[in-house]
Amino acid sequence: MITNSVTETLLSKSPREIPEGTPNDSPIRVIHHLESNLKVLDEQQQEIATKYPDGPQRLRGLAGTGKTILLAKRAAKIHYEHPDWKIAFVFFTKSLYDQIRKDKIRTYYEELTNGQEPNWDNLNVLHAWGGKEQNGFYRHLAHACGLQAKTVRDVETEIGQVSPGGAFKYVCNMLELEIGNCPILYDAILIDEAQDLPASFYRLARNTLTEAKRLYWAYDEAQGIDSLIIPDAAKIFGRNSDGTPIVDLGLASNRSFFYEGTNIRKSENLNKCYRTPKLLLMAAHAIHMGLLRKEGVLQGVSNREEWKKLGYEVLEGDFTDASVKEKKSIKIERQTEKSPHPIDQENFVGKEGVGETLIIETFADEFEEHEWIARQVALDLKKGLQPSDILITALGGEKEQDYFRRLQETLKYYGVKSCIVGVDSDASEFGKSGCVTISNVYRAKGNEAWKVYVGRFHYATKPIRWKNESELQKRNEAFVAMTRARVWCVTTGLENPIFDELRMAKEQFPLLIFPAFNKNSLKRVTDEQGSD
Repeated sequence: MITNSVTETLLSKSPREIPEGTPNDSPIRVIHHLESNLKVLDEQQQEIATKYPDGPQRLRGLAGTGKTILLAKRAAKIHYEHPDWKIAFVFFTKSLYDQIRKDKIRTYYEELTNGQEPNWDNLNVLHAWGGKEQNGFYRHLAHACGLQAKTVRDVETEIGQVSPGGAFKYVCNMLELEIGNCPILYDAILIDEAQDLPASFYRLARNTLTEAKRLYWAYDEAQGIDSLIIPDAAKIFGRNSDGTPIVDLGLASNRSFFYEGTNIRKSENLNKCYRTPKLLLMAAHAIHMGLLRKEGVLQGVSNREEWKKLGYEVLEGDFTDASVKEKKSIKIERQTEKSPHPIDQENFVGKEGVGETLIIETFADEFEEHEWIARQVALDLKKGLQPSDILITALGGEKEQDYFRRLQETLKYYGVKSCIVGVDSDASEFGKSGCVTISNVYRAKGNEAWKVYVGRFHYATKPIRWKNESELQKRNEAFVAMTRARVWCVTTGLENPIFDELRMAKEQFPLLIFPAFNKNSLKRVTDEQGSD
């Protein structure tokens, strides 16, 4: 199905005014120039947003490549062209609800229809789980099957305390076992944040679709916090009796990449990062994979072609067993065209005000950390940043609620109003007007800010036992937190080897140099599967 363009620009606020007398090195000038930039969809994004196949499609994309925007535009386009279709847009992070429904899908639909409101009865925006006050895909499907939807409390009663992702996996697995004939509920389903969802959810979703099975899912394996699933279609959906995959993404060499008679790919790879500056993205990838970890690399891609898919060029070294044995080095750099962030361009007008984009601070205890963050935030506001420009998050650790409350009290002492997402605001909202937003990483996913403080960064190497976490998940969490930043990222915590990795990544920029590794030496391989 070939469709016309919805619009050629991404949504952008009008640039803020620069008060008279603002110094040239002010961060306000940086933000003004960034907000003045016309955000234009590149050719690949335009294709993905406005052309959709009569069949499944997988979108693999880095943080900041516009996955949510593209899916929202596609949902609006499908609804416009097929108003009678039942469509579901599914997401994992509750705080994204208003942003997806009101700020994105509705706005794009209004552009297509000269201001008309979508028919929300046919276009459902659904949290993956749902709750008493927010409808969700799982909850809706359970009720459609005549079953009682389980809550977090039900899960804790049945299997004990478990992480949010672990609880959701449990309820989806149980629902899949309990369902007889799955009801057909939708003509198309679009799934954002797909890396956070269990394999059973994919199968449940597909089974609710009409025959074309228009299941479109977008994911970034680096952002999976609870789930470490890499959505491999053959592993999730299985194979036919002749060995062919039930869901064919065209990844194997003997099958077509495209839907017959169209130029629509069955699988798309997005690696051009628009949100996060190059240094922050490279440092985040180094932390995520453990590239500079003293004990060795933990996870990642293991050949030149896979690095290229992530937007990197391997300048020196290889991934052979011989190189690993001889402890040779690999040197990579990020391709300029894959990091088009304005501040990384030589001609960026506001360069004088950028300063350090990655700041690293360590402390003797968390009281010192709170004090320093609060003083810095107060200074940010004094320099002209607005409360909505700032996000404070922290890696998950012990007594998380106490940590955020103490931080909030310290901010209050310095005259800074703040809002803890899910505590001082509804879980479906992200922050409040006039307040600096404080959020755990789970709720910060999918959101962004000009300046992001990432506290308790030392927990990147300290999995929490009761959650059955691994260091892989903690490093994924760190990656998510760092890539919320649109310009500046401040990492803080108690001194820990993770900060040595950060400092090394910063010193090596614009390169990353690390010991050779391959599949045999990794705990998790994130190479794109070539066999479907």
